[in-house]
Amino acid sequence: MKYINPIIGNPYILILPAFILCVIFSIIPVLTIITGGFFYLDIVTNTHKFVGFNNYITIFQDEGFLLTLKNTLIFTFSTAFIGIILALFIAAFLNKNNFIYNAVQSLVFTPHIISFVSIAVLWMFLMDPKSGLLNYILSWFGVEPLLWTKSAETSLLSIGIVYVWKGLGYNVMIILAGMQSVPREVYEAAKLDKSNYMRTFFQITIPMISPTLVFLTTYSLIGSFSAFDIVNLMTKGGPKNSSNLLVHWVYENGFLYYRLGNALAGSVILLLVIGTISILNYTLLNKRAHY
Repeated sequence: MKYINPIIGNPYILILPAFILCVIFSIIPVLTIITGGFFYLDIVTNTHKFVGFNNYITIFQDEGFLLTLKNTLIFTFSTAFIGIILALFIAAFLNKNNFIYNAVQSLVFTPHIISFVSIAVLWMFLMDPKSGLLNYILSWFGVEPLLWTKSAETSLLSIGIVYVWKGLGYNVMIILAGMQSVPREVYEAAKLDKSNYMRTFFQITIPMISPTLVFLTTYSLIGSFSAFDIVNLMTKGGPKNSSNLLVHWVYENGFLYYRLGNALAGSVILLLVIGTISILNYTLLNKRAHY
C-alpha cells in the first residue's frame, strides 16, 4: 500500500499558492490603501507626511465629494433595484421552452457581452439633443427635447438608463435559471389548488427563487456602487459634477489632480460603504430567503 507524504498531503500546503496570491493581490493592496489615507503623498517630490485624519476631513468638507457621494447612493440603489425588478418580470415572460423564447433570451443577453465603449458610442448617438432617436420618440408625445448627458438635471438619469440596459440581460439570465430550477410538481400542486398566475408568481415563484434574488441584489449593489466606465466614457462626471460617481472621483483625484491622499481616503470610504451595504443586504434579505 502506498502512503501519502504527510507534508505533501497537508491541506494547508495545498492552499498555500492561492493564499500567497490572495495576500499579494488583495490583502496587501487593501492595507496599503487604508494606511495611505492617513498620509500626504506627493509623487512629484516623492515625499510623504503623516497627517492623521486630515485627508478625511478635507474630502468631507469638499462639496464636490459630498455631491459625488449623494450621486453614487442614488445611482446605486435606483439602478440595482430597477434592474432586478425589470429582469424579474422579463424572466417570468421568457420562462418558456420553445425556439422563439430561446431566441429572445439570447437577444436580451446580448448587451451584457458588448463592451462599454461600444455601448457608450451607441447611446451617445441615441441621446444626441438634436438628432437623437430618443428625443425624436419623445416629440411624438409632445415632450420638449432633453439635453440628456449635456444637462446637470438629466446626466445622472442618462448614465443610469444605459447602465440598467447593459446589465439587464445578465439579471434576466440569472433569474431565469432560478425559475427553471423550481420543481414542476410545485406548480402542478398550485394548479390543483386553483391558484391563478399572479398568486403563483408572488407566493410560489418569488419565494422559491429568493436565494437567487439575494445573490443578485448583493451583486448588483456592489456593481453599481463601483461603476466607472459608463461615467468616464459618457459624461466625465459632468456637467458640474452632476453625474460623478465615487470610483470616478477617486480616479480624478489620484490620476488627474495627483491628490493621492484624498484619493486613498475616498477609496477607504468606498470600501467601507460597499462592505456595509453588502453585509446589511445579505443579512436582512438572507433571513427571508427560502433555502
